[in-house]
Amino acid sequence: MDKLRLMMWGAARTARLGRPDIALGFLGGIGDDLLCTAPIEEWLRRGARRIWFFTRHPELYVHYDRRVRLLPEDARYARIARRLGRPVRYLSYSTYDAATDRDDALREPVVATMCRHAGLTGRVQLRPHLTLSSEEKAAAARYEGSVVIQTSSLTASVPMPNKQWRPERFQAVAERCAARGLSCVQIGSPADPALQNVTDLRGRTGLREAAGVLSRARLFVGVVGFLMHLARAVECPGVIVYGGREPPELTGYPCNVNVAHRPSCAPCWQRRRCDFAHACMETIGADEVIAAVETVLARPRGPLTWEETVL
Repeated sequence: MDKLRLMMWGAARTARLGRPDIALGFLGGIGDDLLCTAPIEEWLRRGARRIWFFTRHPELYVHYDRRVRLLPEDARYARIARRLGRPVRYLSYSTYDAATDRDDALREPVVATMCRHAGLTGRVQLRPHLTLSSEEKAAAARYEGSVVIQTSSLTASVPMPNKQWRPERFQAVAERCAARGLSCVQIGSPADPALQNVTDLRGRTGLREAAGVLSRARLFVGVVGFLMHLARAVECPGVIVYGGREPPELTGYPCNVNVAHRPSCAPCWQRRRCDFAHACMETIGADEVIAAVETVLARPRGPLTWEETVL
């Protein structure tokens, strides 16, 4: 009887959702879920009529392509897809060793690995996507031309102290931008270190509101994390303080200015432990990041370039 009920449930769900060409998922943090849009877009470009996507963060996919059907974290859907003879692929790209506090070192750009795990071959674009409505963009019009700053990513689902930069140095960046007549906006968690004399939106924007602010901004300044990927998804250029934990050519975007220092211990891929007093971050001064900001400001604000690779 249980098997019959499951078959009836599956038949009803398939009738509602439609048979997929492929089922994809990550079921991790929100940044990883956003990166999944890269392989999804590649499958759509290749003519996929319907994709089932398992997600914990459906808010990322509001106004997205209707060929993508969002599904909750429920193993029954994967079993249905397999019974229909459709491939089910999970897009994880690394594992973590708690004993050494180390993620596996990537050997190619993270998005390339995700596309490879999605069963894609040929040329792929290494960038995420997020669709904003005209109303969402209009709601953020007051932030047009602003500099958006994030001072910490420690409230992420997987906090990594080795990615953090000193708050007082972000303050120096904000002050230099203000001296140029630029409006500065801080977004992020209410727990992030506060900046002075900026528009404080910490904890006051949802995900999509933050995306709208970034879509209007002149640039984003922050550390490696979800907001870096969100800025890229809405065509906002960035200055990203990378340090040396991981190489920007593997996890970042060449359209940004990525401030990376590479002492002999880098890249370490460690999340918390450091035997070298965080030299890769500590040696990045505010002046270096300010110079990177000036580099971005000297460029015209327009659609960003993207990197491609062949799998």
